[in-house]
Amino acid sequence: MRGALALAAMLAGGGFACEPAADASRIAVAGGSLTEILYFLGAQDHIVGVESTANYPPEAVRHPSMGYVRALSAEGLLSLSPSLVLGEDDMGPPEVLAQIRRAGVDVVRIEAMQSAQGILAKVRCVAAVLGLQEAAEALIAARLAPQAAALAALAASASPSRPRVALLLGTSDGAPLVAGQGTSGDGLLRMIQAENVFGNVVGWKPMSAEAMAVVDPDFVLMAARGSAELEAAQSAALSPALRLTTAARAGRIAALDGMALLGFGPRTLSTALEIARTLQEPWPE
Repeated sequence: MRGALALAAMLAGGGFACEPAADASRIAVAGGSLTEILYFLGAQDHIVGVESTANYPPEAVRHPSMGYVRALSAEGLLSLSPSLVLGEDDMGPPEVLAQIRRAGVDVVRIEAMQSAQGILAKVRCVAAVLGLQEAAEALIAARLAPQAAALAALAASASPSRPRVALLLGTSDGAPLVAGQGTSGDGLLRMIQAENVFGNVVGWKPMSAEAMAVVDPDFVLMAARGSAELEAAQSAALSPALRLTTAARAGRIAALDGMALLGFGPRTLSTALEIARTLQEPWPE
């Protein structure tokens, strides 16, 4: 059963674990949501390096950068002299992680769980690795559990007719990438009790203007990274790919920070709650 510390068992070859690290004094963090969690837990002074998706809180970008979570370099990581490499479940490549372990550095991957309770479990797992369970429980009770409860209450009171939403992430050859099954975007839409209009596709897929017009979403969410991408996403709301949709005609297109929307760290709870409340408001025709 997935959840809380039940994700415990360490799998062969260094899989997911929630057991205390031997030494968490110098942490190289491979994943923006995990960097956010370390700051949430007050463990930021142990960070010696972050990767390119770590954009929150703003001071996180001051740490040395070690590249992209899926394309890490053993040389770059080891140059930071970490005692622990803490990473998202897609951290890699595997040969780099194996090289890090051979150098005597602990490598711990944290499982991604795309739900409100999954976010709480993720925070608890990181806290267990760092030996901060007691502090984590107090923070969760004060700041995260109420948001998860509010999301659950909204879900319980939601209309059977769910809002039809498309979630987009960037473009491929000018066509917007839409969130299909198995993506973090689909997980976010399930969290907010929305119908994914592209739930019949698998993964992130480029979609034509014609296909977008056919599914005709009531609301469009656009994920962006940084202010420049947010501005570009807002401009994309007027693009041919979206112009013919009900969402565009009614002005129901929102561009949001990608990590807050899709990172499934603490901010994703508050972001999901805000969106869910917006979707339940009466919309002018």
